[in-house]
Amino acid sequence: MVQITDVEVIELRVPGQRELDLDPTNNNCLIRIDTDAGVSGIAEVDSLPSVIKAIVDAPPRINTLMGLKSILLGQDPTDISDLWQKMYHQTSYCGRRGVVMHAISGVDIALWDLLGKLEKKPVAELLGNVQQQHLPAYTTVYPLGRTVTELQQALERAMVYPVRALKLAIDPFWREEPELGAELLCAARRFVGDEMELMLDATASFRSYQELEPLLPALHECRIQWLEAAFPLDLIDQFAALRAANIPVGAGDTGLTAPAEWTPFFTEAGIDIAQPDISWVGGFTALKQIAGMAAEHSCRLIPHGWNTDLTLAANLHFLAVQPKAEYVEFSTSTSPLRWQLATNGPQITLDGMIPLPTGPGLGMELDDEIIQRYRVT
Repeated sequence: MVQITDVEVIELRVPGQRELDLDPTNNNCLIRIDTDAGVSGIAEVDSLPSVIKAIVDAPPRINTLMGLKSILLGQDPTDISDLWQKMYHQTSYCGRRGVVMHAISGVDIALWDLLGKLEKKPVAELLGNVQQQHLPAYTTVYPLGRTVTELQQALERAMVYPVRALKLAIDPFWREEPELGAELLCAARRFVGDEMELMLDATASFRSYQELEPLLPALHECRIQWLEAAFPLDLIDQFAALRAANIPVGAGDTGLTAPAEWTPFFTEAGIDIAQPDISWVGGFTALKQIAGMAAEHSCRLIPHGWNTDLTLAANLHFLAVQPKAEYVEFSTSTSPLRWQLATNGPQITLDGMIPLPTGPGLGMELDDEIIQRYRVT
């Protein structure tokens, strides 16, 4: 039997001062699982590296207050479902949601990567019947700017990639200046033309449906495919009100974690698009459960994915076994970690599609020199 010999958290940071923004890619958090078979699995987590390290390395206190490494050492890495349940239960007094679930997510993804390498199969083949060999890509435009000129410059940078859809990450000033927001949105539609699909990411900028109402005519006129993260996640009734206005509603990418946390968004908010981040919700193991919940409520599932090629590959493998081809988010972050961490990262083809990685596990080959260059010691 193969056994786990180590679980390591690796923090990567691009040096230099920068303003805090919504792009986490300059400060990455890797989780690597080693075995006595000489095979390792690796994943990344979109979270605070120092906190993830503490959750992994913490010594056990009681059997429901344990660090993840103490749970995993000596265990068979191929029984992923059993390990997931152990991690969930044995951290339950400090976990069940939030950042502990982030750490469990990274471990779970690394275990699937490891299992694929042991069995010499892509993760998609381990997850089920591969139904999609290529997935349609979209890029996110951020920041948009405050003027039409700035907006067009941002769109030009995004449209370098041959995608069929763009997501515009709007700023909080759209709440205070809806006329300017509507002007920018209509300018974006004119600039990209009628064939390009447009989505909006509000990053929880609005506090009520009433604050959004002035923008609704422009959203309808510009044929917005969905509006995601309109409100803070606690305002479930506001998501329901927005959906009643005939605007497709997306939610989940601003912090929802364990599957049970998603239930009211399906049953009360009635969202149209679930947008889980695989590195928050519990990895592949939990994402399969959320996909089942979404299907039960006739809700699309389009994962969040703003990180490096590791997250992109994980999303591709998961979407490949779904019955319908859904969009995969292609990060255009300017961080060197986004483009240099993997030597064989997935790319967008001229028809706007991304091929499924074919190598074992996640199929990503990491550049050890880049890891050493940016590693925080």
